[in-house]
Amino acid sequence: MLAEVCETIGLLMPSADASSRQAAQKKSALGKANYANSALNLATRIAWPALLAVIAFGVYSPSLKFSFILDDHRFTGDPRIQESGHLFDYFTNYVWAQFTGGPPSFYRPVFVLWMRFSYLLAELSPWGWHFLSIAKHLLVGIVLWVLIDRLVGDRVVAFVAATLFLLHPSHTESVSWVTVPYPLLTLALLFSLLFYLKYGDEPPRGRETPSRKSRKAAKRTVRGPSGVWLIASVVAYLSALLAKESAIIFPAVILVLAAGGAQTTDQHRSETDRTEARGQAFLHVTLFAGTTLLYLVFRWSALDGRLAPATQHLRWSTVVLSWPATLWFYVKVLLWPVQSYSFADPTLVQSFSERGVLLPLFGLICCTGLLIAASVWAWKTAQTHLSEREAVRIRFGLLAGILLLILPLLLTLNLNALNPGDFLHGRYVYLPLAGLIMLIAIYLSLAQRLRLVLLCIAGAIAIAFVPLTWSQEKQWKDDSTVFTIAHQLAPHNLPVARNLTNTRVRAALLIADEGQCGEAMQVFNDAISQYPDDWYAWVGRGICYVHANDLVQGEAALHRAADLSHEPAITQQWQALRAQMGLPTTPSPN
Repeated sequence: MLAEVCETIGLLMPSADASSRQAAQKKSALGKANYANSALNLATRIAWPALLAVIAFGVYSPSLKFSFILDDHRFTGDPRIQESGHLFDYFTNYVWAQFTGGPPSFYRPVFVLWMRFSYLLAELSPWGWHFLSIAKHLLVGIVLWVLIDRLVGDRVVAFVAATLFLLHPSHTESVSWVTVPYPLLTLALLFSLLFYLKYGDEPPRGRETPSRKSRKAAKRTVRGPSGVWLIASVVAYLSALLAKESAIIFPAVILVLAAGGAQTTDQHRSETDRTEARGQAFLHVTLFAGTTLLYLVFRWSALDGRLAPATQHLRWSTVVLSWPATLWFYVKVLLWPVQSYSFADPTLVQSFSERGVLLPLFGLICCTGLLIAASVWAWKTAQTHLSEREAVRIRFGLLAGILLLILPLLLTLNLNALNPGDFLHGRYVYLPLAGLIMLIAIYLSLAQRLRLVLLCIAGAIAIAFVPLTWSQEKQWKDDSTVFTIAHQLAPHNLPVARNLTNTRVRAALLIADEGQCGEAMQVFNDAISQYPDDWYAWVGRGICYVHANDLVQGEAALHRAADLSHEPAITQQWQALRAQMGLPTTPSPN
């Protein structure tokens, strides 16, 4: 009987070999499942950026046929860009150093380095430069997608948010105009923020935790952040500074994030841990502040002992009274981009008024209140419904998004450091829009039941951006189109009007050189009547008089052009005409 029972038990219970085989099969199945999940995860990570690339290039592909415009001509013709051996000069001189009379106001060596890289790849091909500009904008969108995905843990939300950023119509200025530094600035700062988040995600170095494998419950040290991510964040920030001055606001972002990070986990730490966290926060701020100081030393040396030379001298009362209207302009660019804001009439307010001060101030207060309410709701929702680790990331994103939205716009209020009469441009919201998109993504991720509805609305807005972007990017086709549309947008913008006249004069010069002076002469005369110091127009008038065999009037016009321009080529042309007329090459004093 006992033998039968044992035999029965033996039949029911697997042998040791059978158990091993089953364990191996389970392990193999688990390994295959993990491999499949890893492959799917990798494919998904590649698919989202690939889809962003298709969308971005599809929307901005018309600009591949555009010409160089505005400052593109000077930058692409810069010998320091076209020739090797100028790397040291990029870091020791200012941007316009190669031009006679160039203003010593921009110190942007990384920006110049990017242009050198673009020239090596595309030389003087507008198509190549525009392709690289689109690629640069796309890279910003992809890094923003990675950052948002890490903050909210939702790739769909991150994709919709990144699409909104890439397709926002205000970006046509920064993409279709190939020598705008804002994408480089934003790319470097987003990398810096991503690296700083990565550093903060790692456990603190030196924490003691029990080891399960130790029989005596010995303790081992958990390896924490090595500092590589922090150093990478600082380097990326320095790159942003060397691309454009606006990056100088970033240490304030780090200050708030470091202080906030030290406070969020205080309730779970001992006094020693809290002290160590405060010390780490102080170290982080010191690193970024020290980097800023180093940059200022380089800048001071390159700009001949000046950090931020003034471009105009408005009264402070005018500057302060103009702040509400100036900020309201950028709110419209961010939230209502149904028209181009590439140029605008100056919003200088000389005296207090309801229309000039109170109405835009009221609009700003409403928008600020809405931003605060939404952010407080997101903060409390994350605290209530998410784990501590997830809530910390949401708080990180909220703080970073708000600061990146607001701080760069505050720099635009220093009107005495901007171009006189022409200081409102849609491209100034490139970095603030990245901050706003981060906030929108956080709100969407926490919307719970309304998440799907809000995602559909955001997707519809992104689709609506496509025709707006196509329409607004046409402005950047060529110089004539730029200033013709700019003058329609800003009829009281004097620099725009002057540049439009210069563009027409240059076009008239081309046909005047071919002897077709009938239409060209009218353009030259109109330009001189508006701007008597326009030496291009005087050159054109002189050329037309020579073609008409009126050498006396031609000599007088070229003489005036030589006096105004001080250009050797114009002086030689004038002197050659005098020699042809039998006059001395050096005119008499009287």
